[in-house]
Amino acid sequence: GEIIITGLVEETNVKITDVAGNLVYETTSNGSQASWNGKNFSGKKVHTGVYLVFCATPDGSQTHITKILIIH
Repeated sequence: GEIIITGLVEETNVKITDVAGNLVYETTSNGSQASWNGKNFSGKKVHTGVYLVFCATPDGSQTHITKILIIH
């Protein structure tokens, strides 16, 4: 299912990477949330593991980093 990232300001840039730093997904929040379907840019499900979520407002004044654990 969808993974929902909440508590964001509108148009927050959201980047999701694996622990090695490889970018697997990028989006912009729609209102106060962003969603990710658990797939990479190629449309394949990401592997089991920890993924880092980097969030930044459009002007870069507010940032936040969190982790997501994916288990298949």
